[in-house]
Amino acid sequence: MKRVALLSIGLVAFLLAACAPSAAVATQVVPTIISLHVEPGTNDVVLQGRYFGGGGEGSYVLVGAKNDGTGGEPVATDSWDPTRITFTAPSGSNGTFVFVVVGDVASNGMPANLR
Repeated sequence: MKRVALLSIGLVAFLLAACAPSAAVATQVVPTIISLHVEPGTNDVVLQGRYFGGGGEGSYVLVGAKNDGTGGEPVATDSWDPTRITFTAPSGSNGTFVFVVVGDVASNGMPANLR
């Protein structure tokens, strides 16, 4: 009788442990642009946001895109850190959207009047 009770308790504990939520680490956090600022009298653009990472392979700024993220061209950046990116706007990118892409994950689009 004791053996059956212990076996039942063990089985219940195993089933509860199997149903418990597991800790998972998000690996694809969506980069978020909070603000875009064009330095007066220049084409220098400052993006402020979150989750930009450190730049590098698979990370770029897309300028001239439509509001859904299609089209546009990647631009060279001057500096890149997890919350701030600077770049020089290419000519002819007036009235477009800017996106930050990190590891194939695109940010929200930020409307930009880059002159």
